Amino acid sequence: MSKLYLTILIIAILIGIGLIFYFFGPLGKPKIGSDEAALIINYGETKRAFVGEAIEGMTISDALLVSAKAGNFDFDLEEGVLKRIGQFEQNGKKWNAYLNGTKTGDSLDKIFIKAKDKIELKFE
Repeated sequence: MSKLYLTILIIAILIGIGLIFYFFGPLGKPKIGSDEAALIINYGETKRAFVGEAIEGMTISDALLVSAKAGNFDFDLEEGVLKRIGQFEQNGKKWNAYLNGTKTGDSLDKIFIKAKDKIELKFE
């Protein structure tokens, strides 16, 4: 392997790591601005994170809808209960919602979010 190729490879890796830390902060946590909230979809093996402005009166289901449009995925919500995201549907497992680390019990369309909130949808 030539020295030039090795140097370019090392620089590319360092830039990639820098971008990960810039966008997600330490340990893969999304970087949330002062007027933003984060939605993390935890499929078990993989995660997807979305960060955007938290608007007054916005619910978890609203944040999911906006994230679905941005992330190009679909989902099913029945009476505020999340049944499916993409191909991950309730077959022995279910989608649980957590707001700032606390499991929610209400319908996702009745839980209001605000700036700096972290929403995590876990398939467990």
